[in-house]
Amino acid sequence: MAQLISRSLLTVSLSLSLLFTALSSQASEQSARWLSNTFRIDPSISSLTLLIERTPNSAPVVLIRPDGSKYYQHEHPDHIGWVSTHDRDVITLWQPEPGPWQATGKVTPKRAITLVSEFELALSPLAERLYQQEVLKLGAELRHGTTRLDANYYLQDLTLQAQLINLRIDPDAQFAPAPVVVGEFKDDGVGLDAIPNDGKLTAQVILDILPGEYLFQTEISNQVLARTKEQQVMIYPMPLKLSFAKPDEQGQWHITVTADQGIIPSSLVITGELVTPSQQRIPITGTGTHISLPDALEPGNYSWQGRAFATNKSDREIQLELVEQVIRVSPAVTASEELIPVKDSNTLTYSIAGVILLLVLALIGCILRNRAVKKRLNSDKTPS
Repeated sequence: MAQLISRSLLTVSLSLSLLFTALSSQASEQSARWLSNTFRIDPSISSLTLLIERTPNSAPVVLIRPDGSKYYQHEHPDHIGWVSTHDRDVITLWQPEPGPWQATGKVTPKRAITLVSEFELALSPLAERLYQQEVLKLGAELRHGTTRLDANYYLQDLTLQAQLINLRIDPDAQFAPAPVVVGEFKDDGVGLDAIPNDGKLTAQVILDILPGEYLFQTEISNQVLARTKEQQVMIYPMPLKLSFAKPDEQGQWHITVTADQGIIPSSLVITGELVTPSQQRIPITGTGTHISLPDALEPGNYSWQGRAFATNKSDREIQLELVEQVIRVSPAVTASEELIPVKDSNTLTYSIAGVILLLVLALIGCILRNRAVKKRLNSDKTPS
């Protein structure tokens, strides 16, 4: 309801026979819904963006200036930005000529032409001290003065993303590192976004990046509209370290959490999931620095992934992504197995070879002995 009221206050309907003064001091948005799609630009306007709705798959409009000359999507001065989709033209004019302008083409009667002067990108500020693997919920709005614009409409075909730019660049490097995109703002009511299409965009940002000094940049752009918010930030190393105890004879084990001096240990809450070697998924929740795990009843690889919630000593609530870890649990060794010496493969090979050699020698000895006996018997039968 608030959105409809806001849009109604911003939209001015005029009769078919009248023109209007666009973007006056009383209105930030005006729509042209009359014959020939003609609008007038006031001399006080320094920049103006036109959002022109066309029938699907139609050609871009032709923009006619007050002096009768024409601008085309493929042919216009450099001080004009123009992007076209299959059903929309987004045109930004800088220092436009005052007077009546006209857009010709298959303009839809429903929305027709919407004119907006200066956009402002409002973004929730970041904390001064951020952590590696920290999870942030950020809000953004596209505003004109005190009015929040309909993000679902104005951000169509636009991208709004958060990125980090490394400020400690090697001066001898041939190429500067590319910005790292860490999140994208949405207004779809999914994930951390509370209400869809209310003009309040939300992004979940995970600072999965090396510690250091960065420029946090949020930019909305489609080559015509471009608004950027920047803030210099320092990202500190991951403040938690998790270690897994070796299971005892009954398979009991646990996680030990070590927090750096900036985190209050008693504030820790750990949630996650343990996957057993048989792919059973077990949810894990615990508080403090000692997190009990279900008994490790089978040998093999266990995997763990989760999140930590904590309070730092500046009384700021933080959320940290715990990267996946794989833990190998060896089979338990029984007492009887410990008493039986295990021969290695080389020793076993040598033993078998020795037995074979003895058998061969014994066989040769038997053959030679039999021959000697036969020879002696034959000599005894010979007459003297």
